[in-house]
Amino acid sequence: MTTPRVQDAISWRRPRRQRRGVRESAGAATGLVRAAVDLALSIANGNAPAGDVSSLGDEPPRVPRDPAEPVAELPCVVTGGTADWLRHGGGERPTLWAARERTWVALPGDAGDVELDRTTLRLRSLTLAPGEDGPWTLDTPCTATLAGPGADLVVEGSWLAIAWLGHLAAWPDPGAPGPPAVGR
Repeated sequence: MTTPRVQDAISWRRPRRQRRGVRESAGAATGLVRAAVDLALSIANGNAPAGDVSSLGDEPPRVPRDPAEPVAELPCVVTGGTADWLRHGGGERPTLWAARERTWVALPGDAGDVELDRTTLRLRSLTLAPGEDGPWTLDTPCTATLAGPGADLVVEGSWLAIAWLGHLAAWPDPGAPGPPAVGR
């Protein structure tokens, strides 16, 4: 039995897909027809592919069976903040990880891990990462500002990575209707 996809497990409302224009849809349909014709010709000529379908797209990240394991595809990089342990990194940046049982920052090199209490960690802001124009998608690089006792952090990761962290920490959905959930 497979585990659920992270995007189906999170409590935050997912960003909507951008609708394609007529030209983009027609281009995609033309590309699909060309690929089908090329495959049919390959089969007719005896040059059919050997069954490798790895190029058909990546499997979306899934919730790990082990509650202590993070989703390997969803790291957040700590790009700034005020925590004392941020000074030990040198040139490499720490990585923020979230699993169902814990949240921690993996410090570069042999510096170890710093456990974070996600029940006291709060989301202050969520924006598109610098240089990103949008639209918001599951893969959109975002910047989140987090605040907790003794540690204010700025992290960058995909929207899905930050939403997974927010889901585990029970943060309100920053995109939900009503009063703003971020910045309280």
